[in-house]
Amino acid sequence: MPRSPKPFSIANLRKDNPRFNPFDVLQRDVEEPEPGPERKPAAHKTALHFVWYGTGKPNDANTKTPKAIASGFASATVYFWCLPQMAPEFEKALGKRVKVHGLDEVLEAPVVRKELGALLLDKLDQLLAFYLANKGHAPAKDILTFLTLGVNGGYFLDANCIIEDRKQFEKMLAQPPKVPTFLKLEDSLTFNAKHPSFMKDELALQMGMEEDATDEMTELNGTDMWAMYAPSRHPMMWTIARHYIARAEAFGFCGAPVQPKSLRSQLRNSFVDAEFAQQKRTLAGALGIQSIFSGMVEHMRRHAQYRPEDVNWKVDSVKNGQVEGSGLALSPASSKADYWVEDLGITKGHGDSWTK
Repeated sequence: MPRSPKPFSIANLRKDNPRFNPFDVLQRDVEEPEPGPERKPAAHKTALHFVWYGTGKPNDANTKTPKAIASGFASATVYFWCLPQMAPEFEKALGKRVKVHGLDEVLEAPVVRKELGALLLDKLDQLLAFYLANKGHAPAKDILTFLTLGVNGGYFLDANCIIEDRKQFEKMLAQPPKVPTFLKLEDSLTFNAKHPSFMKDELALQMGMEEDATDEMTELNGTDMWAMYAPSRHPMMWTIARHYIARAEAFGFCGAPVQPKSLRSQLRNSFVDAEFAQQKRTLAGALGIQSIFSGMVEHMRRHAQYRPEDVNWKVDSVKNGQVEGSGLALSPASSKADYWVEDLGITKGHGDSWTK
């Protein structure tokens, strides 16, 4: 019988076609899968915080700017911090784009307990109770802002700021500073970096000025506390918070019992008996300014390259809607503005203060 032809042979097929690949059959008549949707990286988000410590109802003065930023700037995540019992009202007034949180979340954060310790936390509780009992809602905002930025990082703005230059504001959201940054006013202050226990004179106690020729003095630009920035968990913010509580104790606002006729009692009484809210804000504002300066001084000692006069934001004054010296016209909403911050593209000071 004639022999049957040789069975299927890969070797013979390769002779005829050196590029033959027996696995090509797996690819025949197989449809290519449709390409999936192109995934773009998530947009960079920068936290922007507003702090409200009080029982005042939501109104345009304390909700307009947070809502405008949340709806108008995709690169910002806007947080509104308030007393827990006020959160439901502000959630309703601010809408879903603003994240409303209770300040208890900041005060109870593990990192706050770690950085301040039990003794300072006890004094902080006394201080906040003192402010609440004496209608010091606006002054209390400063220490709460320092702690909020220490925990979360990001920008803080007063709610009566207005965005004048959208491009500049977007730039500051996209490229935040690398270190805590504050406002830099034109005037400079000679600041005593010593612990406040050294101070004996009332004026020196309030303004942190020198007591004698041996005091260690540092000259820094004057500043204000209506805009600031800090990276999350930056050590300078904990330093500032510690100094604030220490100075509040020196003012008689917390800590040891206040002895009658002492300097502590004079300062405490000047806050308790103040007829106008602005007096309370001015006195407590000195605490915030001194505390910021103390944080700057300690950071300069640890990091020689840190120069607050270079990294802080320069502020120009505004008069009749014009930035003094440049002729730049601001929006009608800022006709009563007090300051202009070119680096941020914002002004401060529309209408009545939001802290009333």
